[in-house]
Amino acid sequence: MNNLTPMMKQYLEIKNEYKDCILLFRLGDFYETFFDDAKITSEILQITLTQRNGHPMAGIPYHALDNYLKKLLESGLKVAVCEQVEDPATAKGIVKREVTKILTPGTVVEENMIDENNRYSLLIYSLKGEEYIFVVFDFSTGELYIDTFNYSENEILDFISSYSFVQILISKNLKTLKNKIKNVQSNIYIEELDEWYFNKNFEDIIKESYEIVNIDVLNLNKNELLALGAMFKYLEITQKQKITHFSFPKRFKNTNNMILDSTTILNLGLLPNKENKGKTLYDIIKVTKTSMGARMLQQWISKPLIDKNLIEDRLNIVELFRNDTLIMEEMKEYLSSIRDIERISSRISLLRATPRDLIALKTSLDALPYINELLTIMGLETLNEFHNLKELLNRAIVDEPTTQVGTGKVIRKGYNDELDQYKEIFENSNLYLKEIESKEKQKTGISNLKVSRNKIYGFYIEVTKANIDKIPQYYIRKQTLVNSERFITQELRELEEKYAIAEKKIDELEKKIFNNLIVELQKYIKDLKKLSNKISEIDILRGFAEVSIKNKYIRPKFDEENFIIIDGRHPVVEQFTDNFIPNTINLTKENRFVILTGPNMSGKSTYLRQIGIISIMAQIGSYVPAKKAEIPVLKNIFTRIGAKDDVVSGKSTFLVEMSEVSTILNNADENSLILLDEVGRGTGTIDGISVAWATSEYIYQVLKSYTIFATHYMELTMLNDFYDGIINKRVKVLETESGIIFLHKIEDGISDKSYGIEVAKLAGLPGEVVDRAKEIMEEISNKTEFENKLKSMKKIKQKRFKRNENQLKLF
Repeated sequence: MNNLTPMMKQYLEIKNEYKDCILLFRLGDFYETFFDDAKITSEILQITLTQRNGHPMAGIPYHALDNYLKKLLESGLKVAVCEQVEDPATAKGIVKREVTKILTPGTVVEENMIDENNRYSLLIYSLKGEEYIFVVFDFSTGELYIDTFNYSENEILDFISSYSFVQILISKNLKTLKNKIKNVQSNIYIEELDEWYFNKNFEDIIKESYEIVNIDVLNLNKNELLALGAMFKYLEITQKQKITHFSFPKRFKNTNNMILDSTTILNLGLLPNKENKGKTLYDIIKVTKTSMGARMLQQWISKPLIDKNLIEDRLNIVELFRNDTLIMEEMKEYLSSIRDIERISSRISLLRATPRDLIALKTSLDALPYINELLTIMGLETLNEFHNLKELLNRAIVDEPTTQVGTGKVIRKGYNDELDQYKEIFENSNLYLKEIESKEKQKTGISNLKVSRNKIYGFYIEVTKANIDKIPQYYIRKQTLVNSERFITQELRELEEKYAIAEKKIDELEKKIFNNLIVELQKYIKDLKKLSNKISEIDILRGFAEVSIKNKYIRPKFDEENFIIIDGRHPVVEQFTDNFIPNTINLTKENRFVILTGPNMSGKSTYLRQIGIISIMAQIGSYVPAKKAEIPVLKNIFTRIGAKDDVVSGKSTFLVEMSEVSTILNNADENSLILLDEVGRGTGTIDGISVAWATSEYIYQVLKSYTIFATHYMELTMLNDFYDGIINKRVKVLETESGIIFLHKIEDGISDKSYGIEVAKLAGLPGEVVDRAKEIMEEISNKTEFENKLKSMKKIKQKRFKRNENQLKLF
């Protein structure tokens, strides 16, 4: 340390406080990194690695900070930004520096560093590893959910996989869980929180953040409050300020919304992930014009409504737009003018709003009267037009401000008299220079004399060397060039001083005025958030109308006694298929269970998925792809479609399968839809049939859920002989001399063949393998002991199940 410069000592002292961060250390016009930080940043950012006194160093220009920050954060790094907090020109000794903000992937709000999608972070807290508190929050919008779950570690992994989390905060006592998450989700930034984050002194920070006097209004238990307090502490520490822009916490489990588990979201292809982008329900029905609407649509899809009245309210608005396509198109145009009010509000709250944010807000407010005109015609509630706010923004900000505050090109003339005076001096300097130039030309007789300025040498008079003998004595030499000399006069020096003072005052005043303006705008934040929500809803419902017309969707009706979809279609698959074959489902309270048989590739899984997706579309307030839909309002949809090993947890296909079935059997009821595909295939045939049979009986007798069970086990079709309410359906197949043709049509009956060998042939298996398979099939098809046992299935005694009321309910 003794041989280090004072600046490097200062760097190391600050770095010691932020060991887990890449420290960006402001040095003049650059942010520098040193030592290991320099090696990491040079590799990620592809910038030159240099040295300073033998120490590795890499720097980035201050004006390009956001671009480089984005790359560092996308690489899963935590970054501390250290600024010069005093003017180097007036500093006595080394310039004072401080870390002004700490950035992680989950704490970014700058518009040019994030896209329109939700940026959820997850905080996990558990005192003893039994009950887990989840806090899901989007720092960029202030959206917040909190709840307590009795999840196993593997169910937590499933939960995480259903969201595209950008960051996970986890209490330090959950190291095993943290490691499992890291193994499964290696691309997510994960940070451990020490025990002191979760101490008992949570009340004050929560009260300050929500500006409330009594935390009871939040309706959270003690452990939930501890977790919420930890979140606010973490954010205050990283942001170096109070955090006040979050909404009151919502529950995952509430009375108005269906909770879809991660398996169902994945199996039905509802939301985009890395594997299915462009081919999800969200991608098909998203024609929103605002970023806020796009984010809200994702929330609606993951949490469909279960209140029939609320659903009908949405459908009524969709119908209004459908009935007047002119209004629908006009609304689309006006919504296109709306910027991301939700995130702009958050940046205002965090004092991180830019001049361009305020112009974007003003542009959005300008569109509101036109939107209100259309809403009035439709007979809908109009929006708050924020007249005072708009008037303030018009007075304060120029129409096309610069990105940086302090240039004198942000605050409008007339808003602040003192600023105007200095701007006049600054702006008139060119005029003064022209006057001096004209005067000096007359005095000296030098016609090509120039009076100008630049950033390095300031003001000067430039005379060519051919005219040097004509210069007066009061010219003071300033700079020698190849072909000319530059001079300064006392008059010019005084003007230069005035110019420098004016430039500095403009910088100081404009920053101060802008910051005060942002503080003044903070009183509008709550109302702006409400406006954001209302615009998002209008945006989504207008989009539903547009999509429904384009794709020929119909309005669903809700019937608690029947589950009828006539000629239903899969909304995603039909977009990628020329001749999609529609199919019907017709269930009642009495006939509520379908055993569906048919070969692979025949369309069973698509049929299952489209029924689930149509139900979800109806319950988010969308029209649906069908000729007719009369369906119940479901409280849950459960799926078991597809098979895979869980390599990380060491689980076999069958164990994964049984875990998912267990979740269904422990949580479904008569208001649920269950979609099962090939349950039992992960084990031996006898075991598989036995489990599938018992599962079917339990669902039918106890849960009484609407159920479609696709299977290759023909033996399950005999359930129809035991229970009148279990129906057999099959996928129609046409056999020809050249092979089989899948008609993708569902009809009553039992598939008499599995067509496995024919499917293998279609898949391209060598002919000799196909022929040998036929020989083997003929041989083992001769009455076996196993088949004789299957014949005796009708002798099985019916088991009367009773539901265990003490079983664990996840939802």
